[in-house]
Amino acid sequence: MNTIDVISKRKSTRAYKNEQISDGALEKILKAGCAAPVAMARYENLHITVLQNDELIAEVCDGASEFFFGLTGKYKNMNFGAKTMLFVSSVLPDGATMEYVNVGIIAENMVLAATDLGIDSVIMGAPTAPLSKNEALMKKLGIPDGMKPVLAVALGYAAADEPPKTHEIAVNTVK
Repeated sequence: MNTIDVISKRKSTRAYKNEQISDGALEKILKAGCAAPVAMARYENLHITVLQNDELIAEVCDGASEFFFGLTGKYKNMNFGAKTMLFVSSVLPDGATMEYVNVGIIAENMVLAATDLGIDSVIMGAPTAPLSKNEALMKKLGIPDGMKPVLAVALGYAAADEPPKTHEIAVNTVK
């Protein structure tokens, strides 16, 4: 697939088949994340955690569902059934801005690589807020001390074939 096709075919998938992605595909997705440009080349301030344990995925997603309920007053099951979740963590100094941008670029590289491999995905913020406050769970996931999970990526195969949505963002041009 060419780059524009991959970008236009990527979609946020919120229901997955009970099927694990291959180790080979995961390796390619992680390489794409590691190929992301990082401000000031501070790669040492970033970490990717791969989670493929159903019980721990459920624990993380339950925390995300509770967090979402606290924000909105509405319950939303954040466990979409993905068999793989990735967490991109960063050292977040006071006034952090570029660190959030770096994490977003890494996550986007990974989901675009996944799309190219025929793997569906969704980028989520909701699982990271409660996770970052649960030291025991952070240790179970092997997130290094001093790092904070910023974004999560769910990966798998969509339970239903749905076309990507189209979006419009206002654009102006100054010449």
